[in-house]
Amino acid sequence: MDLGLVNPAVRIALDGLMMRQEAIANNVANMSTPNYTATNVEFEGALSAALDMPGSGSATAQSFMSVVASEAPRMQDGNNVSLEEQTLLGTETNLRLELALRAAEGRFTAMKNVLGGS
Repeated sequence: MDLGLVNPAVRIALDGLMMRQEAIANNVANMSTPNYTATNVEFEGALSAALDMPGSGSATAQSFMSVVASEAPRMQDGNNVSLEEQTLLGTETNLRLELALRAAEGRFTAMKNVLGGS
């Protein structure tokens, strides 16, 4: 997603949250697959540290993202996807994504006002 007008932190958050949504969807799709290991996308800590560094404006979520295997307990078939956990994580991710989208929208509205749009 190319959102050059959007604050780099918001852009990275949007990318990371969308990657997390994909991981959640993949986990739920494989919840009946024997020996499947759920994955989690983590980027918040690294993003925070990167934003404290000068010159991080051109960074992307991929440079801060890590996909890690879930340490959740395994069921008898070797699968460790918890539907309850994935549902809660999906809800939280959607709320964070909505907040980031509102921040991006605010930036576009401000730009529109500067350019004299109605």
